[in-house]
Amino acid sequence: MIGARDLLVVAIGGHALSSPAADATLAGERAAAAAAGLELARLATDRRLLLVHGNGPQVGRLLGDDASLDELDIRVAQTQGELGYLLASGLEAGADERVVALLTRVRVEAGKVGDPEKPIGPILRERPGGPHTELSGGRGWRRTVPSPLPLEVLECAEIRTLLQTSHVVAGGGGGVPVAADGTAVPGIVDKDRVAALLAIELGAAALVIGTDVDAAYLEFDTPSARRIERLSPAEAERLLAGGAFAPGSMAPKVASAAAFAAATGRPAVIAAMGQLGPALAGRAGTLIQN
Repeated sequence: MIGARDLLVVAIGGHALSSPAADATLAGERAAAAAAGLELARLATDRRLLLVHGNGPQVGRLLGDDASLDELDIRVAQTQGELGYLLASGLEAGADERVVALLTRVRVEAGKVGDPEKPIGPILRERPGGPHTELSGGRGWRRTVPSPLPLEVLECAEIRTLLQTSHVVAGGGGGVPVAADGTAVPGIVDKDRVAALLAIELGAAALVIGTDVDAAYLEFDTPSARRIERLSPAEAERLLAGGAFAPGSMAPKVASAAAFAAATGRPAVIAAMGQLGPALAGRAGTLIQN
């Protein structure tokens, strides 16, 4: 059971804050962050929160038509500020304690950046140049970028210190990926993997992954779609190995939840924004636990 003053690490998808629809607006993002803040404030009533957010739609918006990834680290840092500000303001409006938004860097292995499987930016009506993925049902295309695995959040000690007195927004957009020598690595680190890394390192009582769908599904987006109510980490690994979840989307969420549950024996949940409290109580979403 999660007790008073326990730490919750909550990962919020970039899609839950701003739709990848081409006509998404900053006003809509501001409203979504304010609504998320009210929900998070309810979770923070007697707990400490560490928030980690995605940034795929936002980074893609900033990149525009630029096919180069030379400035991707700057775009990740910019969206950490943008979304950190909005989430901190939204949470602080309903919480009794201060909220700190922190710029973070994440160490990755420069030689293992991986394939470009992380969708970013808006849904496009025309096939883009460079790496991309085609959406089901003829809905369009999205650009994709590499998503290297996170090894260490460089500011973890500072996050630990800040959590003693404040709720914290950190690890946003997966953090700016850097090599061991501090140089930027082109890619976007998956925020769910970073959230799991921080949750394990900081001894969180639970990992909560909030997204724009109500749970993990088998055969998602097909007539045979089946909601998954509960998985063990071992069951989750078997499904991941069999390709049951979309790479760059639900797959890293399930993998991150399973990694946290396996390492700690504590619960991880995947649920829609608006259902995070019920998911923690076992009434919504997908639970991953031994």
